[in-house]
Amino acid sequence: MSRPIRKSSRPPRRPGRPAAAGNVDQRERILDAAIELFSARGIAATTLRAIATEAGVTPALLHYYFKSKETLVGVLLDERIAPFVAVSAAPLLAPLPSPRATLRLFLETHMRNLAANPWMPRLMAREVLSEGGQLREHMQAQFSTVLSPKTLMLIVAAQRRGEIRDDLNPVLVGLSLISLAVFPFAAAPVWRARSRCR
Repeated sequence: MSRPIRKSSRPPRRPGRPAAAGNVDQRERILDAAIELFSARGIAATTLRAIATEAGVTPALLHYYFKSKETLVGVLLDERIAPFVAVSAAPLLAPLPSPRATLRLFLETHMRNLAANPWMPRLMAREVLSEGGQLREHMQAQFSTVLSPKTLMLIVAAQRRGEIRDDLNPVLVGLSLISLAVFPFAAAPVWRARSRCR
């Protein structure tokens, strides 16, 4: 079911460049709308017009800030997704003396980050884990260069110190930890929908 088109009570914008005072706010609203729609519908199924409607701006104004959907996706990668990864990865880049304690801090940080950015697990499910996801290569590059190898190294180090059982496969331990951290956030929309139906 398509969303109703929002009617704006604002007067129409005059031709020419947008006023400087509103530039940042309008641009951020467009990015917020884009990432929300991309995570809900997928990148391929989301039009620039739909993003403009969601953000409460004209398609022409969206085009002023972002010349194409590809440009918009690139900006989202740089300004929303890369900072997300940086926050989650921070504990891995400054490890504690105990590998297990570092892993715990990483998982707690990552889960708080997911809670603050509920679009991220939905976007990953649509655009990274699904076949043909448009962000798969970008996200794999982001995670594989920092999170995956450092997490694996910490698990192996914790096993050597006796902090984690050494008869467990480190790769499977890492996969299980990340999955358990992400799944509740990825499944939250399904649980909310079911609770409303009761």
